[in-house]
Amino acid sequence: MAGGEQREPVPGASHAPGHVSVLVVDDEPGIREWVCRALDRSGIEAVAAETGREALRLVADGAAHPSVLLTDLEMPSMGGVELAARMEALRPGIRIVMMTGNAERAAAARERSPMVAAVLDKPILIADLIAAVRPDPEPARR
Repeated sequence: MAGGEQREPVPGASHAPGHVSVLVVDDEPGIREWVCRALDRSGIEAVAAETGREALRLVADGAAHPSVLLTDLEMPSMGGVELAARMEALRPGIRIVMMTGNAERAAAARERSPMVAAVLDKPILIADLIAAVRPDPEPARR
């Protein structure tokens, strides 16, 4: 799923108001693919990118129209915080969810990143993943 490949939504998935489209950005192919599969199976459209630059290109070129950015916090060349700031400039109001395997970095992201709706600790539970990307009145701050 690298290269911005868009996966087909699960039959019956809604494209009406409240429809969720997630841009998944992680430099680890196994994690990226697992997250996209879990989202797809839950009826949530997922588009994958391997790098922050690729994610920004997909959005700038109109190849992806995400309502949620789900990004790894730590990636080579452009980390999740920088990507989130740049993505917010391209798509104001996009829901930002980060994921990390580093507990200290997760705590720091929760405390100093007001644009971040949620931070998920790896390994991620599917229920937590789905709850974090679906819109709700008060975003979860895990």
